[in-house]
Amino acid sequence: MENKRIAVAMSGGVDSSVAAYLLKNQGLDPLGISMQVWDYRNNGGSCTRATCCSPDDFTDARRVAGRINIPYYVFDFEKTFEREVISKFVRTYESGQTPNPCVDCNSKVKFLELRNRAKALGCSAVATGHYAQVKHTDTGSHLLRGVDSDKDQSYFLYGLKQSELAQTLFPVGHLTKPEVREIAKEAGLPTASKPESQDICFVSGTVAEFMKRRGVPARKGNILNKRGEILAQHDGIHTYTVGQRRGLGVGGSEQPLYVTEIDSATNSVVVGPAEELERDCYIVSQVNWINPTLSKEGLKTGINCIAQMRHRHKGVPVKIEPIDNSTVRVIFTGEFATVSPGQAAVFYDESNTEVLGGGKIGL
Repeated sequence: MENKRIAVAMSGGVDSSVAAYLLKNQGLDPLGISMQVWDYRNNGGSCTRATCCSPDDFTDARRVAGRINIPYYVFDFEKTFEREVISKFVRTYESGQTPNPCVDCNSKVKFLELRNRAKALGCSAVATGHYAQVKHTDTGSHLLRGVDSDKDQSYFLYGLKQSELAQTLFPVGHLTKPEVREIAKEAGLPTASKPESQDICFVSGTVAEFMKRRGVPARKGNILNKRGEILAQHDGIHTYTVGQRRGLGVGGSEQPLYVTEIDSATNSVVVGPAEELERDCYIVSQVNWINPTLSKEGLKTGINCIAQMRHRHKGVPVKIEPIDNSTVRVIFTGEFATVSPGQAAVFYDESNTEVLGGGKIGL
């Protein structure tokens, strides 16, 4: 690498700390960047649960940078985060769908804004502590799962472009979490035993509490079965997601009930037994192809692959068929999985190793 200056996104956690440390040990010239995207003090949250953007996180990141002797900067990306992540999160829940803010944060904030600042600072690439891997070949750059299957984060990165992936490093992607912590411990990094971050960093408390602070009124509505019979009332469709089983507030059923549909037009939640969740196919829109061949040519014909439909989902075999340049039909070819509109469906090759692309689930 001719230009050895690398911008490392440092959240104040152990993964990004070790990422910076490894790059330094490889003879590169890393500089640490923390991104202020959400101020808990001014948004009704509690920074005691937050491991992103709290003052303590920046202090930890600064201490790590000092320990390994690299420059360190903090940039304010709150306006971008508000526009691209928070506002979209609220709108999606209001529409009766389930958002995935981590995908938007990665594609619209961490890699877009970070890359812009990195270029201004003369960096040739950016690096993060994500558990994912990049493989470069003659055809382009390939996004692969991280070695640690329990921590793999490739699902959140499908929105990257080929040009971005070619200039991105994931220094801990070939390691397991215990190995990362051991490296941090041996290096004397102050984040070695720091706890894991929570899934949605900006929601302190429940989604309902967060939405209330954002001025979204609790609109009462009906909980129905598929026959239209009223079973109970809810305090807002934004507190439910398709596939949800617990906390429905519906009693008297001999079998477990699940949310099978959320109708924003009628402000109603439909529930039913597990079999009512099953469907043969679904639509995925706003598809981004990250695989080198697909990113150039698009999906010309149906292919078999693995679809992962939420972060902790193991993935199921499907066939995907093109509808247009950015929309596909996904057909289950084996085991069924719950379809939650608004979430991301990410497509992997048949070995369930390489990310082909992904998009937003519809029906």
